[in-house]
Amino acid sequence: MKKIILKITIIAVLLVFIYATIVNALSFTVTMTPSSTTVPESTEFTVSFKIGNLDVGTNGINVISGYLKYDESIFEKINDSNIDGASGWNPTYGADVGKITLTKGTFVKTEEPIFQLTFKTKAGASTKKGEIHFTNIVASNSETTISASDVTATIMIGTASENVANTTNTTPAPLNVVARPTNNTVNKTNVNTLVNNTSKNNVNNTPVSHYVNSSTNTATGSDIPYTGVEDTIMYIIGAIIVIAIVFYIKFELVNKEIK
Repeated sequence: MKKIILKITIIAVLLVFIYATIVNALSFTVTMTPSSTTVPESTEFTVSFKIGNLDVGTNGINVISGYLKYDESIFEKINDSNIDGASGWNPTYGADVGKITLTKGTFVKTEEPIFQLTFKTKAGASTKKGEIHFTNIVASNSETTISASDVTATIMIGTASENVANTTNTTPAPLNVVARPTNNTVNKTNVNTLVNNTSKNNVNNTPVSHYVNSSTNTATGSDIPYTGVEDTIMYIIGAIIVIAIVFYIKFELVNKEIK
């Protein structure tokens, strides 16, 4: 009995190891590119999102989701109208948790744009810095889910000249000017060196301290549910063990009949 259990365990471990190796090899990346990194206040700009480096298996992917976070004190609040799909991807936006879900009718295995966001900077935000984050990014297909790293874009508010430290020079003042007359003639004047004081104004880079959206994984009515990699692996491990047991029992029965 112990030998049987040992054999089943070895088979199951080998199968799980093979599967885990395949799953861990799957990957892709997301890039986000703003139309400008310096934007005046009360001005619209766009941020484009693209997938690349796709190692997603033979099927490809047809669902992508992630959480959008941005500084509400710097940028106007966005809604569905601010999101435009690209390359046939259809976006939905859960504003309460900031989740963006994209679906496509075909499976994708190559690099392509997926969607574009339109933001608008707020009035009175000049010289401030705002960050836009896309986090907890996951792609999926009918077989498994694949995670990608978070991405961030930093936007400076104001014109380029407003975001550069200004340098001014103070008016120099002469010090200790001395003249000594001798025999109705003027001796040489000794003048001390004039000192220039230079002051620099620092750019007020206010750090991001509050984001409008939380990054919880709470599902919304418009979200498309998916099963995590961890849950999938657990189900597959159980299935593999059951299959290994069944095959081993059949193998033993065949051996007995042969003998």
